[in-house]
Amino acid sequence: MRKSGFPRLRIKEAEEGQLEWVTGLFFLLFLGILLCGTMQLDVFRISAQYLEDALAASNLASAVIDVEEYGISNTIWIRDPETAYGIYLRAVQSNLNLNGQWECNAKGMISGRVRVSDYIVYNVKEREVSVSRFDENGQLFLSRGQLGDVYAPDGQLIESTSVYSQIIYPVKGIMGVETLACKSNLADIVANK
Repeated sequence: MRKSGFPRLRIKEAEEGQLEWVTGLFFLLFLGILLCGTMQLDVFRISAQYLEDALAASNLASAVIDVEEYGISNTIWIRDPETAYGIYLRAVQSNLNLNGQWECNAKGMISGRVRVSDYIVYNVKEREVSVSRFDENGQLFLSRGQLGDVYAPDGQLIESTSVYSQIIYPVKGIMGVETLACKSNLADIVANK
């Protein structure tokens, strides 16, 4: 190694400032990745807030109670869950500004087709809970339960007549990252006394 063909490098011969350049570029790259991640989370957060508000409004729009039943027995009851489901679908389409194929024009919030994966009407009368559940295909399934034993799919205990819904939609973030998001909402219908 002491031959003249391989001279030893001296530290003074190395370019000054090279370590600072490498460190600066590393921090710049780290800052860029951090900024992209923060922007991606903001896109998801804004989309979730937008959908949550629209979902709550749609649930409340579909919760049309039977006024006669309320006047007679002071019981809040959704007489026709099928009609409520139809109102809900129209309300979701209107609130999210969806076209006939259930796609949103604002691709920044919702980048594809919105699917209603679950819609449930919980009618509570005395100690009994009647459950009318519509799946993604619009199929109606009926069941019954006792007050205190029935929970919504999100884990909330059903204590009064309520409407639950869940939608699934794609969200596209920065750099082409696309993921499916799921949003649900439970709207309790309670009379003020």
